[in-house]
Amino acid sequence: MEAPVQNPLDKLSARQRKFVIEYLDCLNASEAARRAGYSQRTANRIGHENLTKPDIQAAVSFLGEQIGMSAGEAVKHFTDIARSRINDFLSIKTVLRTPMVRKPLQQLIEELDAEMEFEEEFARIAMLGGDELGTHKAEQKRRELQGIRYTLELERNPNAYRDVPGEAVWVEEIDVDLVKLAKAKAEGRIKTLSFTEYGPKVELYSAENALDKVLQLHGRYKQLPGDANQPKNLQGYTLPDGTTILF
Repeated sequence: MEAPVQNPLDKLSARQRKFVIEYLDCLNASEAARRAGYSQRTANRIGHENLTKPDIQAAVSFLGEQIGMSAGEAVKHFTDIARSRINDFLSIKTVLRTPMVRKPLQQLIEELDAEMEFEEEFARIAMLGGDELGTHKAEQKRRELQGIRYTLELERNPNAYRDVPGEAVWVEEIDVDLVKLAKAKAEGRIKTLSFTEYGPKVELYSAENALDKVLQLHGRYKQLPGDANQPKNLQGYTLPDGTTILF
């Protein structure tokens, strides 16, 4: 019969157990020590020392897994946050767009005259008849009336113009992948996702803070944030993607 697994918390004092619980809440050794009841003067030193004790390290790992996320899962979660960039959710696509251009009325009148001349020649060469000829004449009448309207307006305002569709052009545009955004929000990799009249609004978590937590969970800090009075020895740490960080 296998012996029951001993709870590492049972080996700790009441204050040490409180420290472990608070550390898992804030991931800051000094703050956790203060919350556990250590004095402001000694919290930095004791918090750092606690994280070097094997019994407390074991309790942190054990309790972390009990509340739903193992150390490995936590490292992966914060690593995903640290690696998240807004570019992960964007792509560039090429689309056909028709820009609006500003043209003086005199230019529009000349274009209408040229169009009417072209359509008359087409109707003659194509020998339009019946309904087709009727449609042609109706369109020519519309163009003629539009030209008259432009001419009258131009007499009253020599600087008159119209904004009209120009030639279609291919342009590159940024496209937001809403599916990726929604998945990232569900996975907790982005802080907020909302939608405004101008499109999606995204707030990312601080990559620096996430990386800081990854290093803490790896136990790679010689000096934890807030422990300003403790000496700190620089060392190198290589992340899984090959990035080397000195701290």
